[in-house]
Amino acid sequence: MAQTFEELIGVHLDDLYSAALCFTQDEHLAEQLLQEASIRAFHQFPRQDSDFRYSMLGMLVSTYLQRRRRQGYDPLAPDRTLDDEILSAEPRGSIEPFPEPGTPAYRLLLDWIGRVWSELDDGDRLILWLADIERIRHRRVAEMTGLAEDEVRARHHRARRVLSHGAARVLDRYAEGGAE
Repeated sequence: MAQTFEELIGVHLDDLYSAALCFTQDEHLAEQLLQEASIRAFHQFPRQDSDFRYSMLGMLVSTYLQRRRRQGYDPLAPDRTLDDEILSAEPRGSIEPFPEPGTPAYRLLLDWIGRVWSELDDGDRLILWLADIERIRHRRVAEMTGLAEDEVRARHHRARRVLSHGAARVLDRYAEGGAE
């Protein structure tokens, strides 16, 4: 049993660490989170379903949420306020293609994405990661997080808008010769 678990987790370790790093925004905390989730998953291993990656990601999400709630913060708490400026802003008429790698606009946009990604609300970042990076459907994200599917959709939409509107502003400023 232990051999099989080690082999399975080894295949997915890099992806799981990336997810943990996204959730925690700290390398040391990501390692601790992944270790705690792995121990929990190991003890439940015989009962897990056949999709080990999904099960392990679910365990990682569950462990992350439990840790944050023990710290007195619920990343998925419903009493958050929305950024009205971002959500009410008119979308751009046309979106320019992503800048070519290696160009100043590309570096500027990647720097901005990294900064804004870390500034996103913890719960929105979690949902955005699961829905867009992991490509998990809203229904399954709702199951993993304990949120209603409609709330997952709304938070996913909001997080995408925050990123897309901010990226459009950065690219507009760059095109006009300004800086972020």
